[in-house]
Amino acid sequence: MNRKVFFSIMAVILLSCADNKPRTEFSGTTIEIVNPSDDFMNFVADYDTIRLETTDDALIDQVLKMRIMNGRFFILNAKSNKVFIFTEEGKFINKISDMGQGPNEYISITGFEADPVHNKILISDNFSRRLFVYNEDGRQERVIPLGFNREHIASDGADGFINFFSSDNEGYSEPEMRKTCIHFLDKDCRFVSAQLPMETQMITRLSIRSIDCHADGSIYYHPVLSDIIYYVKDREVYPYYKFHNKSNYRMLSEKDRKKMTLIFGERDDFKEKQQSGYIVPWGDVIDMENYLYTIFEGIEDVHLFYDKRTGKSLVIDSYKLSKNKNISNLFLKNIHCAKGDVFYSSPNSYRLDKVLADNKALVEMPESKLKKYLQNTDVDDNPLIISFSVKVPEVTQ
Repeated sequence: MNRKVFFSIMAVILLSCADNKPRTEFSGTTIEIVNPSDDFMNFVADYDTIRLETTDDALIDQVLKMRIMNGRFFILNAKSNKVFIFTEEGKFINKISDMGQGPNEYISITGFEADPVHNKILISDNFSRRLFVYNEDGRQERVIPLGFNREHIASDGADGFINFFSSDNEGYSEPEMRKTCIHFLDKDCRFVSAQLPMETQMITRLSIRSIDCHADGSIYYHPVLSDIIYYVKDREVYPYYKFHNKSNYRMLSEKDRKKMTLIFGERDDFKEKQQSGYIVPWGDVIDMENYLYTIFEGIEDVHLFYDKRTGKSLVIDSYKLSKNKNISNLFLKNIHCAKGDVFYSSPNSYRLDKVLADNKALVEMPESKLKKYLQNTDVDDNPLIISFSVKVPEVTQ
């Protein structure tokens, strides 16, 4: 369907900014959740490796979050509280390392996002309650005070910002922000309006994993627990994809979502549900040229790849993999971003060690740059980036 026509239809079901009451109709795309395949590598169409240059100025222990923009990787390293900038070929360019107590310094990076509309990097710091804006070369351009503690702040595609609910609602002074998922802010990060009511009010310290920001100013957002992925554009929110369960998994009902509780050290309904065969949406989405990718949580991560051209889904459950499990998890466990129809992941040292200890899997692995890397890896090397594409089967699994 033409996107312009699609949104003309979707206007009927637009979530009202005035009353925050969602309409019940849905006219978007339905994605089927099917039973999982036991062999992910059978669906990997192509893959390659990128070695990040290792220098005294660019030492990374683990990739916590990664974005790709204008032919560059922007990589958040949790241990050093720095964002490193590399070319797509892995050559080091610069780093953001303004940690300190000064007026233009962050105490800790608690939020990190790319703004591909303006070619900026947005870093938020919950401790100092400020948003730091950098250009794509890593030069600081602006520091904006925040009236709340947040992790997921993105550009609205114009001159303002959008905050996506994360952590617990005690960090919000605005009553409207405490009960909604999407908060529109002005250019100085002051609250303007809100949309999309919370599915539950019973969760504390809960955060979405990721949002997906595009160069046209659109953002794809999957709220925790929700069976809908939303499209955000021009300060409007549209329900875009909805999941329909055709698998043996169990899914949360509307009643379940309203009652779900997670209070660290006290109560964890998520764990109980996951151990009972449920898969739970945890707010991760990548919208690509021909594919959509998202994660559910079961006993381990459940990955869904949806082919927009055929309308078919591929589901991979890390817990249920019976073939090439250690190799597959190198690709699956840390998928950070995508460009076109190519995914970029960065396995942590634990995943690499699992493969290196699996001599049979390594020997049987086809000759490739990845195999060569694994056979010649060094503990002092910077993390590996794997690029790969996935072919979703045309016949439902």
